[in-house]
Amino acid sequence: MWEPVGPLPAHVYWKRRWLALAGVIGMFMVIGFSVAALTAPSSDLGPQEEPTTQAAHRSELSASAAADPTGTDPTTTDPTTTDPTTTDPTATSTSGATPLLSATGVPAGTGPLVEGAPETTDESKRPDDTPRAAVPVPPTESAPATGPPVCTNDMIDVGAEIDAPQHTVGDRPELRLVVVNVSPQACVRDLDGALQEIVVWDRAIQNRLWSSNDCVNPSTQDLRTLVPGQPVAFAVTWSGLSSNPGCTAPRTRLPAGEYTLLTRVADRISGPTPFTLVPR
Repeated sequence: MWEPVGPLPAHVYWKRRWLALAGVIGMFMVIGFSVAALTAPSSDLGPQEEPTTQAAHRSELSASAAADPTGTDPTTTDPTTTDPTTTDPTATSTSGATPLLSATGVPAGTGPLVEGAPETTDESKRPDDTPRAAVPVPPTESAPATGPPVCTNDMIDVGAEIDAPQHTVGDRPELRLVVVNVSPQACVRDLDGALQEIVVWDRAIQNRLWSSNDCVNPSTQDLRTLVPGQPVAFAVTWSGLSSNPGCTAPRTRLPAGEYTLLTRVADRISGPTPFTLVPR
């Protein structure tokens, strides 16, 4: 039965048998895979099922959006917009910006402030154009051929003015220095900002309480030809705070009391002008 019979060599018959057997086995494998594919449940969606699934997904998203009052789509939310750890620590707000302060926490040029005292205004001296009458002087003399001479202390008068003789504690009085040529001829005087000074003293002129040169007013040359009898004035808005040379000590608000105002140009000093601070 197993031995090949025929006129051809034996290996030809064995090859035919193996080919026939392989064909039968291959046929049974094809039949088996077909039956398995037909009977097993499908896990993949066909093209016809995709629109239905996508519609269901959109319905789920719509229901989620209706339940969420913020209307945030969870599929598009950037996690970095809600994660506090992603906030840039270098970002700063431009609203409510505060003024630039010095290293001591005080606006530059004001010196340290006492706790509770307001920031000072600009206490720089400035030209003052308050109308004032000319000062009577002797008849004007002709200027020498070489030009007006330098004003000596005897040729000028220096005065101290305040805008009102009484102020409330916390006010910002306007203090003035007035220079007038009381000689009969024009003369030249250096009204350098560092040579001018407006000073607040106690009433007895024993304790120096504030000076216009302590915190501001750098030196600036200001040569003026002073016309006889014509006042030249400078003013400063005083903060009502104390000061010391160099503006290094804490600045405290002067209390209610009686005070004296003095001014000077170099070593030419004005007469005293009293004023009063009353309680608020």
